[in-house]
Amino acid sequence: MRGVRIPQDLNGEDQFVLGLSVSRLAALLLGLLAAYTILHLSLPAPVQLSAAALAALAGAATAWIRPEGRSLIHWLLAAIEFKFGDQIQPASAPGQQVVVRDTQFDHRQVTPRLPRLSVVADGSTTAANVTSAPPESGAVSDSDVIELPDSIDAASLDLKPQGESLGPESAPVYLGGPQIITFFSTKGGTGRTTLATEVAALLALKGRYRESPSGPPKPLRVALIDFDLASANVSARLGIAQPTMLDYLCDLSVPNPDPRDFIVRHQATKLDVLLGPSKCLAGDRADLLGIPQAAHILSTLKAAAYQFLILDTSASLRDLETYLLEAATRIYCVVTPTAGSVQSLYRGVEALRRLGLGTKLQYVANKMRDGINLAEPMGDLNGSLAARIPYDTAFDSAENAHAPIATRSAGGASFDALCHLAASIYPALQVPARPHSTVSPFGWFAKRRRAG
Repeated sequence: MRGVRIPQDLNGEDQFVLGLSVSRLAALLLGLLAAYTILHLSLPAPVQLSAAALAALAGAATAWIRPEGRSLIHWLLAAIEFKFGDQIQPASAPGQQVVVRDTQFDHRQVTPRLPRLSVVADGSTTAANVTSAPPESGAVSDSDVIELPDSIDAASLDLKPQGESLGPESAPVYLGGPQIITFFSTKGGTGRTTLATEVAALLALKGRYRESPSGPPKPLRVALIDFDLASANVSARLGIAQPTMLDYLCDLSVPNPDPRDFIVRHQATKLDVLLGPSKCLAGDRADLLGIPQAAHILSTLKAAAYQFLILDTSASLRDLETYLLEAATRIYCVVTPTAGSVQSLYRGVEALRRLGLGTKLQYVANKMRDGINLAEPMGDLNGSLAARIPYDTAFDSAENAHAPIATRSAGGASFDALCHLAASIYPALQVPARPHSTVSPFGWFAKRRRAG
């Protein structure tokens, strides 16, 4: 991205000589060495010169040409995997586990082991993993498996295109523990509170699960917790004012107040919310909410049988935010298409990776406009976008009306993008089908305007 300085030691692509990393310099030298060797072979002059020129050009192209911020070798391997990936999957016998790889994400990206979806039919152990967990993540224990009832056809689940709905009865048996999802950014104004609120509302409104394969579908139990001590805005987006976390922290009526007593139910979405403090807790007030209080809140809500805890944090990396990020199952880094936001993304990801949280990171592009491309920063970070939320004034209207977009009956580009973001957290969520792309498969060679 033009105008943005990438921090050193972020992705292992430090420049060595001629603006090249060690691996790209090695590709250039191999091409020149191959050209030198061809020139000394006993071949006809035209063939000799043509072959030597091709070898030298191949080495130079491998070293310097990087469409969308990634090398030609990466695109060649990706094309081979895309072409032959479906053909090399071994046939499985009945009762054998089948692993389906999600080609939407980069194959080099490492993600933590998350709850999986499996199909339970007639007591067999056939499973169809539909999360992006790598195949080599090891055996799956019974404590982190989400089982699908036998009313869903496993074959039809495997054959559905990416992004299509699994049907009105898509309610897996949830056997895993609560998942803690955090939306984070080191820059204010990226929309992390908006995304956290909308995703939590969608999961509570549309997510379904079963307690047993033969049990009836039930709505997911989702809690939204606003840990932004300086500017808690979840209350404005939901139209709820009281009670807040400050009431819990200052409650002197009982020795040990229960945070569940201060959770309020958003009736339109059936979402449980623990609102952030109504006053700015800065300076001497910051000690009111520390790591012990946050740990007590999380442990209490975990024991309350919630499936998902969605956290909204402030744009900083102090002790409290660091603890919340370490406690999270998955961290969604939010970025907007501006030079300052992308630069803050680089700095934030560098800090999180140095804290050992790199395996939890996912990326969300918010307020995107047509013609803006963030593939180069994603290539630098060795990641991919979980969702691309378009710029839409409907978010401002929803905030002014104190009603999430998730409560609207009519769809739209923003609603569809939010559904796909929520489905990346809970794969069984019903999402609208994505339209077939009409873009040329070689469109990434074209020059497109980048943010900044």
